[in-house]
Amino acid sequence: MTKGSARKEVIRHEEVSSWVYILLLTAVAILGWVLGKFDFNIGKASLTFAIFAYPFRYFVANIITKKYGYKETMNGISYSACLMLLFIIVASLLGQHDIDYIPVTGEIFAYLASQMINLTIYYYLYMNTEGNKLAILATYIFAMLIDNLISMLFISRMTMVDAFWRTYFVTILVEAIISIILINFDEKKVLPAQGRRKRRKK
Repeated sequence: MTKGSARKEVIRHEEVSSWVYILLLTAVAILGWVLGKFDFNIGKASLTFAIFAYPFRYFVANIITKKYGYKETMNGISYSACLMLLFIIVASLLGQHDIDYIPVTGEIFAYLASQMINLTIYYYLYMNTEGNKLAILATYIFAMLIDNLISMLFISRMTMVDAFWRTYFVTILVEAIISIILINFDEKKVLPAQGRRKRRKK
C-alpha cells in the first residue's frame, strides 16, 4: 500500500467515525425532544424529562470538537438539527397530529443558538487553556441558559409569569448538576498545552 493510499484510507476512516458521533448527537437531540412530552414536578416547578438529556447534547458536541475540530462540529450540529426537524415532522404526520410550528421553531432555534455558543467558547478553551473545569461548567450553563430561555419563550408564546421563571431556574439547576458530572469525563480528554501547540503548527 502506497503512502498516498494509506492517507486516503485514514481520512475515509475518520469521516465514517465522525458520522457515528454526529448520529449520536442527533439521537440525543431527538431523545430530548421526545422526553419533553413528559412532565414531572419539583415543588411548584413543572419540568420535563428532557432536562436529563439536554446536557448530553453539549457533551457529545464537545467530543466531536476534540476529535474532528470546529468545522466538523458545526456541520454535525447543522445536520443533527435538520434530522431532528425531519423526525418531528414525520412523527407528527404518522401520529396524525397537526404540527405546532411555534414551539418546534423555538426548539430548533434554541438548539442551534446554544450549540454554537457552546462550540465557540469551548473550542477557545480547548485551544488556549488547560481545560479548567469551572470554565467548562460555565460554558455548559451559559449555553443551557440560552437554550432554555429561547425554547420556553416560544412555548409560552412570550408570556413570562412567576411559574415561567420558577421552572426556568429549577431546570438550569438540575441541568447544571448533571453537567458537573459530565465535565469530569470531559476534562480528562483535553489535550495538554504542548499537544495543542503542535496541532496549531500543523
